[in-house]
Amino acid sequence: MRYPAIILLIILAAVPVYGYDFEAGRISGMAGSIMLSNPSATDLISCPVILPEAGRIVFETGYQRKFELSDLDRVYAAAGYRYRGLSTSLGFSQFGRSGYYTEQLIKSSLVFNYRWFSLGVGGGVKLVEIGEVERKYSLSAVGIDLAAGFKYKVFHAAAIAENINRPRLDENAPADQPVYSIYGEIEGSADFSVVGKVAFEKYEKPRLSIGQYIRIMNDNALFWGVSNNPLTYGGGVEIKYSMFGLMYAVSYHPVLGFTHNISLNFLSGEILK
Repeated sequence: MRYPAIILLIILAAVPVYGYDFEAGRISGMAGSIMLSNPSATDLISCPVILPEAGRIVFETGYQRKFELSDLDRVYAAAGYRYRGLSTSLGFSQFGRSGYYTEQLIKSSLVFNYRWFSLGVGGGVKLVEIGEVERKYSLSAVGIDLAAGFKYKVFHAAAIAENINRPRLDENAPADQPVYSIYGEIEGSADFSVVGKVAFEKYEKPRLSIGQYIRIMNDNALFWGVSNNPLTYGGGVEIKYSMFGLMYAVSYHPVLGFTHNISLNFLSGEILK
């Protein structure tokens, strides 16, 4: 278990962890920023008060190789649905290698929308396993989130407070500190949007990110993003056909290298509204 343990120590030292972060899908290529106007299923997990189109189901499943190391592989799936003024989301991800260190995350939310405003509550369950079968340690914690959103014409904004209950994996472990994030988006006059995010956590420097989503040829698109703390660059492409989509995103950390992410997306036709 020595080699994966050294890897994890390097990762945790170099990259601050912000809450029970899903860190998957298009978000990884936009350096933490998300599309508020046209969210993917993983966007809904990160910021539940952004609303999918009424009467449609959004679904996404994917695979991520972090810093090009197989010991840090992540698989995930997420879904969201909106019925009139209510929307919900559910996501699952698993990070790490079985027999050494694995981290499973389950997140869900329920959101109420009225005209321009949205209010929501969500939560995440983190399950951590360390060691091999005969010497395995299992830990768990539950985090609670509150969120609010606003939309007016081409302006979108959302704020979320994660881990407001300061959960602990163990009674002797340090508490996970609350994380406060603000997201924004301005839809441009052409087929593009400018997005941004700022996140605050105790003992950490603020994390800022900015990105752009550029539509090319129907619903196909290119996107990019850059963030500080740590300095990270990202980008990707999204290809859509009918109700299905294929997305590839890549991000680059100057010290730890590249992270690759690929996912399949599904958007149902109109169903019960």
